[in-house]
Amino acid sequence: MSETTPVTTPELDAPEPAELFNFTDGRFVKDEEHELAKRHREFNITELARRAARVMNADRCLSIKKLPDGQYNRVLLLALDNGKEVVAKIPNPNAGQPHFTVASEVATMKFAREVLNTDLPEVYDWCSRAEETSVGAEYILMEKMEGVELDHVWPDMAVEDRLEVVKAIAAYQLPWASVSFEQYGSLYFAEDLKEENLPALVYADDQGRRVEDPRFVVGPTTSRDTFDDGRGDIDFDRGPWSSLEEYHVAIGKREIACVQHVPHIPQSSVTLRGPGLYEPTREKKLTALECYLKLLKYLIPADRSLGSSHLWHGDLHAGNIFVDPRKPTRIVGLIDWQSIELSPLYFHADLPRFIEHDGPKLQGLERPDLPPDYDDLEDDAKKAADSLYWDQGLCAMYRLIVHLKMPKVFDCFKFEQSEAFHFISVPRSMLVAGEAYYLAQACELEKEWDTIPGAQDVVFPLTFTTSERQTIEQDRESFVLAFRAMDIIKKKLGKSLPNSGYVPKDEHKEVVDALAQATDEQSIVVSNLAIGVKREETEIPSKLISLRHVSVFGSGCESTSFTEKDESDMCDAEKEVLGGYQDFGILCNDEKHRDLLAGPEFDEEIEDDE
Repeated sequence: MSETTPVTTPELDAPEPAELFNFTDGRFVKDEEHELAKRHREFNITELARRAARVMNADRCLSIKKLPDGQYNRVLLLALDNGKEVVAKIPNPNAGQPHFTVASEVATMKFAREVLNTDLPEVYDWCSRAEETSVGAEYILMEKMEGVELDHVWPDMAVEDRLEVVKAIAAYQLPWASVSFEQYGSLYFAEDLKEENLPALVYADDQGRRVEDPRFVVGPTTSRDTFDDGRGDIDFDRGPWSSLEEYHVAIGKREIACVQHVPHIPQSSVTLRGPGLYEPTREKKLTALECYLKLLKYLIPADRSLGSSHLWHGDLHAGNIFVDPRKPTRIVGLIDWQSIELSPLYFHADLPRFIEHDGPKLQGLERPDLPPDYDDLEDDAKKAADSLYWDQGLCAMYRLIVHLKMPKVFDCFKFEQSEAFHFISVPRSMLVAGEAYYLAQACELEKEWDTIPGAQDVVFPLTFTTSERQTIEQDRESFVLAFRAMDIIKKKLGKSLPNSGYVPKDEHKEVVDALAQATDEQSIVVSNLAIGVKREETEIPSKLISLRHVSVFGSGCESTSFTEKDESDMCDAEKEVLGGYQDFGILCNDEKHRDLLAGPEFDEEIEDDE
């Protein structure tokens, strides 16, 4: 981009520098000075405005508006004198590795836009090296996404419209599931890593054809797993990797390096710490990670396509999905492509965040049901049952669509329910949480070893002395007490529980007071829990401590249509599943809604027309 175009910046309407450089949308209840420092980024406001005007062929920038603060980036809206607007994204220090984070995000967006046909903002200009730009910071200037965030319209959407959005998201995911890569890591433009002398990107397209694209390379991962909780300061192998085994081994070695070298073990938000409760140690975490490395090769699925490398947007909450306000069922684009990793398909297979819900979760092709005593419930209880029914129903519909359109992803859903998946997924966050239960499960695994598909005729690779088993069992019990204690505290706090320590400004005092009261009650909670706890009462489903379910304080769809599938082409199992949805409409007084979720009509709903 030419630097010679004259651009003026008189009368720039912009917030004060302190507002632009700092996180101002809320407070933190713990280590606030440190948390704010991680989100403080200075830059040259005038030069950013000039750059935006130059890129958009304007004479000058009229105004800069600060958009709501995210946890990792400063996002600004710049209005220009030619009527155009552009979004500026400037990463905070906590966003990831300098240079790599921005360079990978831009390359990922280009590949997703041009190869995977995903609607997302066009990048107009960017710089991943702060020292090379007059702006004085890394930045991305990109298209302002038309439309509104889905979370603005979702609460008022009818059931059938919500289903259309779910179908549209699945349509976006179809090419993500169909294109696989030969390596694991993150995407970059080849010119940004030319000193690394990496091979050109190779991938298999949706027809299985091998494609070599010299514009891109696979380089070091920018996944948040490799930066958060102090990992960014530790030296370890960040890739790229050429095989699934290399990828998984690197996870174990990464966590080992971090456990050994971080100044302090991070505090987990899933367990309470205190007298009588589980106390994590570096030694216990290292023991668990050594077990992982010994078990690994027997636990990776024999069907290696489940672990093939894919690009996936893993943070599809309603704020990252933009829809047409006049037709909210039409998605106009997806935002936030930062920290995307080419990783195994089974780590991508999950419900989109915007349809996740509280309460019991369905698995496989299960469908929701009402409580047997539904007719006898009070009105409030009926409303709660109705809400859960529809939440579960939407998830069940998504799973059915995946089953019919992306069978490999559905196979990953099934694999995720296995012991093997638990043992290869939990170690990703072992620095923070999971070692006590992991070791307890490892001891139990010996009894079921011959049921593991990859372990046939193989001697169980772990050995534990009687003393070690006793210690592991004691740790498991104290871990469960700590887990339950934290769960009770969370329920008492309710909405006052801070997310990642963050709270809105006007709620800061209320939350601090609530936390203080909860701390005062901690010993009572622990004492009550410790009385009469039986072995069977200390069982926690492994899903509760898998990475996805543990917080550790991560133009529209018409261009990608589903191919029509006639009922005659369906297997008996698929017909049975579709037929099973005939009772989906029993909650609706509205005949239109009952029809929507009836078997044959639902069959038509999940088949998009060209």
